[in-house]
Amino acid sequence: MEAKAKRQPHTSQWHTIFWGCFAGAMLLLDILSKWIVQSLVKPGQANAVTIIPNFLYVSLSYNTKVAFSLGFDGVGGRILNICISLVMSAVIIAYFVVARDKLHPFMKAILALLGAGAVGNLIDRCFYWKATTGFDGVIDFIQFYLGGGPNASTSIVNPFATFNWADSCLTVGVILFIVYLIYDAVKHPHEDPYEKDPRVKESTAESNPSRGNAIASKKEDEALAKDQPLGSKEEAKESKDLASKKKD
Repeated sequence: MEAKAKRQPHTSQWHTIFWGCFAGAMLLLDILSKWIVQSLVKPGQANAVTIIPNFLYVSLSYNTKVAFSLGFDGVGGRILNICISLVMSAVIIAYFVVARDKLHPFMKAILALLGAGAVGNLIDRCFYWKATTGFDGVIDFIQFYLGGGPNASTSIVNPFATFNWADSCLTVGVILFIVYLIYDAVKHPHEDPYEKDPRVKESTAESNPSRGNAIASKKEDEALAKDQPLGSKEEAKESKDLASKKKD
């Protein structure tokens, strides 16, 4: 048990390094993919490059708002969008760094995706202005159709909102986060956080003695139930009750 406990911080550190590098790789891929498309494709040209016929295309466009063209218009609105993106990025990165030793590896993967996506679009909003780059806003280029392609009037999605790699990271991150919450709720439906984390139990015992005594009593009962036969269980419980009454 001690050897396992000693390995845990080291393993957690490597998980943090790995997912931090993963986030950096996703961010770099987002920046490179945007600029490759920006260099090779003309803006506003529908379905300029076919990736998968009747399904996936490259079509360059710019978005000065946020996801699905939601958000605020104008220079003031764009600055507000930047502030929102900046706060979101800072919160994700700060949580990843501060809570890195306590986070489950799956949660680190989720935060890596969310952080890469948030920072990727934040860079576009901050630095891509018409006066300096010749265009405004976030570079979007991924476009897909579902159920027939661009020439089919019966397409279910015709087309879906144009997006980019950062948007993909954000979407996958949110989906995985929902899956994680559902999994955690199913696996630990009524788990007491005071019993789950020994550090919480220690601090609780100091600040709230009655709560700490209740936890200790429950643990003692569980130990008795496991280690003693039925007759001795009842006797031990009776003697324990008598001892507690004498203390009172």
